[in-house]
Amino acid sequence: MDVRIRLLWFPQAQFAGYLLAEQETRLEENGPRIICQGADLSTGPTTALLQGECEFAVASPAHILESGASADLVWLLTIQQESPLVYPVSRTSGIENPGDLSGCRVAVWPGNEDLELQWMIARAGLDANRVRLLPVADTVAAYLGGEADCAQMTTYHELHQLEAALPGREEFRLLRAADQGIGLLKDGLIARRDYVEKNETLVQDVVCAVLAGWTLAFTDTEAAIEACLAARPELDREDQARQLEDIRVLSRNGATRSHGLGYPDPAHAESALAAARETGLLGAFVTASEMTVQRFWHSVPPAFRRQAI
Repeated sequence: MDVRIRLLWFPQAQFAGYLLAEQETRLEENGPRIICQGADLSTGPTTALLQGECEFAVASPAHILESGASADLVWLLTIQQESPLVYPVSRTSGIENPGDLSGCRVAVWPGNEDLELQWMIARAGLDANRVRLLPVADTVAAYLGGEADCAQMTTYHELHQLEAALPGREEFRLLRAADQGIGLLKDGLIARRDYVEKNETLVQDVVCAVLAGWTLAFTDTEAAIEACLAARPELDREDQARQLEDIRVLSRNGATRSHGLGYPDPAHAESALAAARETGLLGAFVTASEMTVQRFWHSVPPAFRRQAI
């Protein structure tokens, strides 16, 4: 049976474990055959799930809350255990902390994927209406082109592009929600609640395959990079190797150390709920324990739930 996983972006090392799971299950006669779908910029991952365009999606508790349908979605796995998000600003802009963003333009990704940023703004005591959000697919271009005073970026992808365009860090500084203790996860594995309840065995097989893929990605870098290049031959091998190492850094701390790779820690769901409450995000939200489904992770073979990666 084909099982589709909608990625948050186009195939790259950020999704190496999923791409390896796709390769490993492609020729399977029994069990799911995973198909990784690249991002559709007109349809976010939660919308794709809710509309039946895929069976799983790479997303996070924050995405579940931002969807407005938190009761219909569940969170199954988390690979990265820390927020990768940064918000560069020019050193000559006078912006030194989130409280200085009043009147500024901030480039963000389309699809209301900005709960962490909204939390930063709220914690700084700013009226959200005082910050103009600019949804664009390429936040780096918007920042470099002067369309935005600040931009949403990840440490493993867009930040490297910015550093290549502006060598060194003399021209910009980084705002980080993590520095305030309010960082939110970006990547995880989610699914529709009704689908999970009706397809327990299939979901378990997918969770096992994904964690086996990520275990391979972190133990065999060459295999991971080859999977990325097979999906997108135009990618640069060196850039992908660096991105994979960045993902490993984000994945090796927190619940990975205390429990193991992929553990969906309810504390992250609690943080997303706190952000939703403080920013006034509309919706009837489930609790962290209702959002987080851990039984599939617990049933994965220990070899794929390592505490050291």
